[in-house]
Amino acid sequence: MNDTVPTVPNRLKPRKKPIQARSGATVEAIHEAVIQVLLGEGLTRPTTTRVAERAGVSVGTLYQYFPNKQALLFAVLISHFEDMVAAIERIDVSGPKRPLANLAGDIAEAYVSVKLARPDATTALYRVAGAIDQFRLSTDVYQRLKAAVIRVLRHASNASFDDLDRVAFTLLSALAGLSRGSFGALVSGPEVLERLGDEAFLLCKAYLEAACVENRQS
Repeated sequence: MNDTVPTVPNRLKPRKKPIQARSGATVEAIHEAVIQVLLGEGLTRPTTTRVAERAGVSVGTLYQYFPNKQALLFAVLISHFEDMVAAIERIDVSGPKRPLANLAGDIAEAYVSVKLARPDATTALYRVAGAIDQFRLSTDVYQRLKAAVIRVLRHASNASFDDLDRVAFTLLSALAGLSRGSFGALVSGPEVLERLGDEAFLLCKAYLEAACVENRQS
């Protein structure tokens, strides 16, 4: 299975990353301003000027970090996925190994918790992903996300997998599809998101158990 992901195109790379706490706060304010403009005015409205005004910084300050609007939008997407990485990395695997079903629940809960923390913002970010034609993650974030899942799966007390890379890739792909479909269906009512956690757990549990059985039989 080829799960290779591309590096970030130059047009989407930030000019620089914040080093000091103050510059970090500035970038966070810019990210939040992007979300607020998207939610308040729609996808066509987040110009760099509007975002800078909303963040309370000059356009020149914004351009110190982001060369263009697309790079700014992509940075907000990456920040969202870094939150997801952090959520999965926080799953505790320091104690005794646990049943696979429990770990499946932990992964599902961590993944969904990030998506549901701000449902309106998540919906906006899916629109951003389509608008900049950049659904794939950067290599660094993807590898961290996959490694976080593998770390949890290695803690299973009653399961093993021959190819953890493949399993993590397929699991993350399935969760991404479920999430994108659920947020895309918001027009049909909030019940879609209300059941997202349960559906994510069933997906994780069923796939992981099936992949484990397949490995044991091969």
